[in-house]
Amino acid sequence: MTVHDLDGYATLPDYILGITERIWEGRGVHLIRRWYAPDCLVHTQAGPFTGADAMVAGTLETLHSFPERQLLAEDVIWSNDGPSLGLLSSHRIASTMRHLGDGLFGPPTGRALTTRTVADCRVVGHRIVEEWLVRDQAGIALQLGLDPVEHGHRLAVEDAARGTTPWHLEEWDAVRRGELAPSAHLQDHPVACRIRDTLTAVVHDADLSLLRETHDRAVQLILPRHRFESGIPALDAFLIGVLAALPDARLSIDHSIALEEPGRPLRVATRWRIAGTHAGRGAFGAPTGAKLLILGITHSELVAGRVVREYWLMDELSIHRMIGLQAG
Repeated sequence: MTVHDLDGYATLPDYILGITERIWEGRGVHLIRRWYAPDCLVHTQAGPFTGADAMVAGTLETLHSFPERQLLAEDVIWSNDGPSLGLLSSHRIASTMRHLGDGLFGPPTGRALTTRTVADCRVVGHRIVEEWLVRDQAGIALQLGLDPVEHGHRLAVEDAARGTTPWHLEEWDAVRRGELAPSAHLQDHPVACRIRDTLTAVVHDADLSLLRETHDRAVQLILPRHRFESGIPALDAFLIGVLAALPDARLSIDHSIALEEPGRPLRVATRWRIAGTHAGRGAFGAPTGAKLLILGITHSELVAGRVVREYWLMDELSIHRMIGLQAG
């Protein structure tokens, strides 16, 4: 694509990093309407929303709660997949901030915290036309002294009082039927294929032994709830927790790309959804029978063919909100 296509930015990473800095830290919130399509569809664990105006409103709410928020870009894994799909990016951010205003997490506590977010974007021309946003909200809650389970259920009570109903049931059915998302893109890079084949075997067959073939024994892990772990047993424990909670889990991988750049590890971005029934005791507490749809993103870094660092993002707070809303 030409420079003009990205509104003056030379590359997609330059564009993603540049507009993020100008919107958030430069306080150019109005620029969202320049760089997001008016009908942009944004997917989150709490439910989808449409439009640049809704994105402006959400950004202002976040800045009210966390006015000192700094967005520290860790990586942009991207691909150019032609005019039909546009440019695809997976942008991982570490945010440092203090809780200074009322909002989703209640009255201000003054506490400092760090959280991670991954935003997958589809860019056509100079505008984002679709985004998948996954933030470790449970990690935020814990650092603010909140129990993610209890707080998620409180939010569900508020949702029910507003007449909100579960948003995800049709999508849950589609994943169960094996239907891919309309904008799914699975690159044929051999390492991307290997990563997604392994994840599929883990979820569908509970074959965690394959992780011994794909991951280094000392793999560094950044997991939901702001956890930092090392070693394959820690990854086992995380995944087993999800599978135990959802014994009938089915997986859809909707985005899978690999990026090779000089002087850097090979990086793979994988966006996935898991649909299952909360019928077991695992990561999400006592079984409730709720239909759960989990939106997650994984970033893997490989050296000599093995994963040496891996970031797993999902919004567990909103998963408990989903459980609470179905429990009534």
